[in-house]
Amino acid sequence: MTETTLWIRDRFPILYEGSEAKAVLVDITSFDEMELIIDNLLNRDEEPEDAILAASAALQRLVAQARLESPSWVEEVEAR
Repeated sequence: MTETTLWIRDRFPILYEGSEAKAVLVDITSFDEMELIIDNLLNRDEEPEDAILAASAALQRLVAQARLESPSWVEEVEAR
């Protein structure tokens, strides 16, 4: 299976207002691919593994630990 990164800024034209990026132009093929992926994610059936993970004490500990830490994207935004 080949992994493809569909949504990277370098792949699409960016529209600016002044010096601020405001929008991205997406070709119809990429739009169709993303629409299919999003539709599949939104309409997928629940899997038994989901219930096992949701009831897992280990998962609950990981969630609690993650809530104590700053998301990495916050550090990236603050660095800009």
